Amino acid sequence: MFTSADLLLIEVAGVFMPALIVSVFAVVFSYRITMRYNKAMSRLYKMSFKGVDTERKRIASELHDHLALHSITMSLEFELLKSRLEGVDLASLKKIESNYDLFRHKTHQIVEFMYPKGLLDSDWQSALEHLAEKLSIGGIQVSFESFADKTPSHDWLHHTFWAIQELVTNAIRHSKVNRVQITATDDEDFFVIGVHYRATDLAKKWVNGKSKSGLGLLIIQDRLKIVQGSMRFDILDDVVTHSILLKYEGVNS
Repeated sequence: MFTSADLLLIEVAGVFMPALIVSVFAVVFSYRITMRYNKAMSRLYKMSFKGVDTERKRIASELHDHLALHSITMSLEFELLKSRLEGVDLASLKKIESNYDLFRHKTHQIVEFMYPKGLLDSDWQSALEHLAEKLSIGGIQVSFESFADKTPSHDWLHHTFWAIQELVTNAIRHSKVNRVQITATDDEDFFVIGVHYRATDLAKKWVNGKSKSGLGLLIIQDRLKIVQGSMRFDILDDVVTHSILLKYEGVNS
């Protein structure tokens, strides 16, 4: 037999049960919508990186083709004019030709730096050597040395390349160092790219401070997330080391 208190509880439960069911359904539905939204945003973010890289490659290719075409035309024009001039006029023309050659060389460097040939060829060694050369400006020297016998998937190279460039650039800017070494090593599970430089007071302050929360780090982390990579910071024997670890999935020997 139900008492009046039992009947009251049943009536109250009858009132709240539909609301509870609706609430549970709403939570489950919201969770599924949120997961779908996160996946969609992740795909869009990856596509934005892909779009930037594709556009960079397109611009570099078009500039390279135009530079090659106009270089041939200009060279023929210079040779034709040199055969018609002499004395002071010839000397002036040769000076103009020398300045043009310098302009062409510098422009070619810009094109190469925009999308290095190593990325086009999916060559880890060549791409990282080119990156070190590119970042060596003025009194700043960046070197690369590889001790690795194998490399990860070629598809991961361009994301890793731009992540390393961002890391080295930020390290030079914030730590005020003028010597940076990039190394590639491997073990059974990981391909490790290390960025090493002197642990100055500014370097320690940067590594222990904004380097963990700045925009540059977010860009690096987003790039590495796409290639399933990770990064860690270490300071040992007065040397700062940023290590990027890539799993050996789809290894290329």
